[in-house]
Amino acid sequence: MKRFAACLLSAFLFTASLHGGEVEIIVMLKLKGAELTETKGVVTGLSFPDCSKLTAADYAQIQQLAPVKLLSFGKGFDDDGLKAIGAATGVETLSTNGMDISDQGASALAAWKGLKNIAFFHPGKRLTGTGLAVLVALPQLERLTVAGSPVFADDGMAAVATLTQLKNFRTWHSGVTPEGVKKLAGLKNLTSVYLGQRLSYTPPVTLSDAALPVLADLPLLEDLTLSEARLTLGALIQLKKLTQLKRLTLDGVDLTESDIAALKQQLPKTDVRWTPPNEASRKRIEALFK
Repeated sequence: MKRFAACLLSAFLFTASLHGGEVEIIVMLKLKGAELTETKGVVTGLSFPDCSKLTAADYAQIQQLAPVKLLSFGKGFDDDGLKAIGAATGVETLSTNGMDISDQGASALAAWKGLKNIAFFHPGKRLTGTGLAVLVALPQLERLTVAGSPVFADDGMAAVATLTQLKNFRTWHSGVTPEGVKKLAGLKNLTSVYLGQRLSYTPPVTLSDAALPVLADLPLLEDLTLSEARLTLGALIQLKKLTQLKRLTLDGVDLTESDIAALKQQLPKTDVRWTPPNEASRKRIEALFK
């Protein structure tokens, strides 16, 4: 009883502008582990680090919370949970970490018409990425992240390549090869790209010099981050074609200080930021670029 009262008081403080029924839903979801994000006295975000306690009825109630624009789910979030939520048309940001949604189950997201930003961190093995092609039905979707999944590979990148509305795409620690990176060529509206290395000690690589011609042909690119790779100055100079490139971040990239100095001269209007590989990254780079 004391725990319920504490949750009720906490929920009230965060939901003063919600209707009575919405407050009740918030209270019950907090008892199931929900963490709240509040903006100017209104609950605008719900996060469930552990979804093991959520039932289909709990998921269904989430859709009734009109002010909620951000949803985040952790382990235990699966096809059944996504289906139970229904068409959450008011949600703008969906983030997951350790979910178990399949390619087929991802089709339910086609009804979330308000989505602008989706981030899948460490998705389960049932999501290869081919199911992401349904996201073409989301006209407002601008940002997509898929990271920490060895099964997200070239077929998944082919599906991402159909999402021409994207302005921001990020992937790292995936199974993508240089052939998958080439799929980015069709995303001409991209203004920001984060491309990181696969988490492996055996080839093929994800990021290498082969990626640079593809990236250099993205005409609107303003912000580019490349992580954990051995790149050459000659390949990086191709980025001169990007007349709108404002920032280039080379995180854990095997280059010399003289290379960076020369690159900055070649890209005078770009803020070039570089950090050399740490010990763990260097060992992986050495193994990948034998």
